[in-house]
Amino acid sequence: MTSTATAQSNVGDVYCGTGVETGITIVFGAIAGLGLPATGYYLTKSGLDYMRAGGNPEKKNTAKQELVMSGIGFGIIVIALISPELIDNIGSQMGFSFSDCVKPF
Repeated sequence: MTSTATAQSNVGDVYCGTGVETGITIVFGAIAGLGLPATGYYLTKSGLDYMRAGGNPEKKNTAKQELVMSGIGFGIIVIALISPELIDNIGSQMGFSFSDCVKPF
């Protein structure tokens, strides 16, 4: 007798109650708790350096480069924080969803 295989409706159910669930929470908490304030600090610092550069083109270019890098870092952090929700929304349109225990927020 053969039985039909049933598809897993919630991706990640197997990780509920394990160290993976805890790890996901810790990693995304660290990104939000440490990454966003650090990015704000470097954006502020490089912005102030740019304003203080005056007419010195070397200092202006260095500060501008730091400002761009800080902005890129902020973008990476924001994408990392919203990507699980975006992936879940796309997955729900395709017929599957992620388990609540593997969603970081």
